[in-house]
Amino acid sequence: MNKFPLVSIIIPVYNAEHYLSDCIESLLQQTYLNKEIVIVDDSSTDESYLVAKKFESEIVKVCKQTNSGAAVARNTGLEHAKGDYIQFIDVDDFLSADKIEKQVAALEGEINKVAVCDYINFFDGQDLKLLKATDQSSFIYSSDNPVEFLLNMLGANGESNFIQTNSWLVPRTVIDKSGRWRNYRSVDDDGEFFTRVLLASDGIIYVPDIYNYYRRSYNENKLSSNTKRKYLQNALMTIDLKYLYISRFASGEKVRMAFARQYLDFAVYNYQHQRILSKIAYKKYKALQYNVPTPMLGGRLVEFCARILGWRFVVKAKYYLSER
Repeated sequence: MNKFPLVSIIIPVYNAEHYLSDCIESLLQQTYLNKEIVIVDDSSTDESYLVAKKFESEIVKVCKQTNSGAAVARNTGLEHAKGDYIQFIDVDDFLSADKIEKQVAALEGEINKVAVCDYINFFDGQDLKLLKATDQSSFIYSSDNPVEFLLNMLGANGESNFIQTNSWLVPRTVIDKSGRWRNYRSVDDDGEFFTRVLLASDGIIYVPDIYNYYRRSYNENKLSSNTKRKYLQNALMTIDLKYLYISRFASGEKVRMAFARQYLDFAVYNYQHQRILSKIAYKKYKALQYNVPTPMLGGRLVEFCARILGWRFVVKAKYYLSER
């Protein structure tokens, strides 16, 4: 491969006129020079498409699709991308200026491996220089083996975690092998996609001292009840799919532990508002015949009540107290 391979940066965009300019400008300032930026507008109803067109150049490509969601937009981006490596990024997030450069360097000579970095959560108005990376020590340094890495991330080391989409840099050949994004809307569609990507790769290279800055919102959970239910149905299906994919490569205690953690977490955190889905997840947890601790629901008093009265009682009590 060329010493300076082309990197395609794919941005799905929907009604993001307030963030898009900053995102594009930050990507143009990446220290890695051999890059292209592929912007896919998902039929925005604001000025996003016009904002994107202002940046159109030899480096910045802009295309538009019928409103179909971020996953389909990323697939559209892949259709237009010419790069040897693919960098996905959400329109309201940022990358360290040297993120791509250092990951490309780390992947040189490493055929079919993928690169990952730490991520930093931030809210609007925060000084990014003062923030620390999210603790991922339970899995991100633990193994470069795809199956072990995934199981540790999913909970085989005691707690579940995730890696946000922007943290990865992936060879195009690995994506061609793993398949495109599934056409469904879920709170974990990236988890399903990157599970396939990692399992299609020959390993993971962790690159330190570079960051994915992941914007969080105080209103990020405020979906309509019907929309939230559909997203969570798909999220539960995603756990099923991850279990299916990983079970093709491994079995045994670590697999059962990781997915017991996944199903129990889902059951507990969604018990109050999505009782049917919670019961389905709990049934899947019990079927694994592997007991894991209930996720933390609060401080020492709350945890004491959960041990004595059960987690269902505590979840309901916390909800009713919050509504008073």
